[in-house]
Amino acid sequence: MPKDCHDTALRFLEHRERSAYEVRTHLAAKGFQEKEIEEELHDLEELHYVDDARFCSSYIRYAMGKGRGPVRLQFELREKGIDVARIQEALRESFDRRTEKDAALKEARKLLERGEGAADEKTTAKIGRKLASLGYHTDVIYEILGQLRKAESSI
Repeated sequence: MPKDCHDTALRFLEHRERSAYEVRTHLAAKGFQEKEIEEELHDLEELHYVDDARFCSSYIRYAMGKGRGPVRLQFELREKGIDVARIQEALRESFDRRTEKDAALKEARKLLERGEGAADEKTTAKIGRKLASLGYHTDVIYEILGQLRKAESSI
């Protein structure tokens, strides 16, 4: 018995929110025709089952909780098919310089608490690499590393 496009889409959406691109890609991989997929996406968007703006905001909140920075979030959301303008708008709402700096400092402190030791050159380099991989802006990383070095030298 051939699967119904609507049922397939709903099953895909039942576990977590998805972007329109993710739904489109999933349905295409299941063998549904482009016209049928576009009609289904239109219906899902009308019902607010698929909403890229909501998905983007939700994903940012989730990823911020995991310690990810705005550079990485922008990359991940682009991979999920979210357009750049929507990403930029959502990031502006969630990250300002202070928020990014606070989040990066929190991640740096976690590394220090996990037994990375004092903020010597080797440790600060490791923290810098970790912050870069989490997607923080370079200027924020340098500022955090400067604070760690300054705190270490005042002890």
